[in-house]
Amino acid sequence: MKTKIASFIALMCLLSTLAVAQKVYVNYNHATDFSKFKTYAWGQGQNPNAIQDPIALQNAQQEINSQLAVKGLQMVQESQNPDIIIVLSSGIKQETSYNAWGTGGGWRMGGGMAEITPETSNIGTLVVDIYDANGKQMVWRGIAQGTLSAKSSKNEKEMNKAIAKMFKQYP
Repeated sequence: MKTKIASFIALMCLLSTLAVAQKVYVNYNHATDFSKFKTYAWGQGQNPNAIQDPIALQNAQQEINSQLAVKGLQMVQESQNPDIIIVLSSGIKQETSYNAWGTGGGWRMGGGMAEITPETSNIGTLVVDIYDANGKQMVWRGIAQGTLSAKSSKNEKEMNKAIAKMFKQYP
């Protein structure tokens, strides 16, 4: 019985870790009438920590284009006076966590051995900013963050899921 309970708790911990591996945050100006926006164009952002993978950024841009099309927005050239400007930025940071494994009697009984090992992960962040082209003010921001895999196909799949989550919250 104790083994079944321990296994269940371990499984729940694993599933909760997977569920929070990807975080998406969205904020927007609630006073803005988003129904007036019909066209958009891509703008340029400045990010000193930008991902140096142009393919990943192109894939993100394609997914955002798809999400905006579903919302009824049409992409135009910046020279055609779009209603909104989309700016995409991204970055990667390394995060170190420490795992401790122990054996023996524990603190109260004395003895035992423990080993602490560092584990480094790459955390990717994708930021999508939307500006009102006429008012020159930001009206919407979506931020997605998650642990990157060594497999680019898995990263692309996770990125697309994150972008879809973001734009579910677009008014």
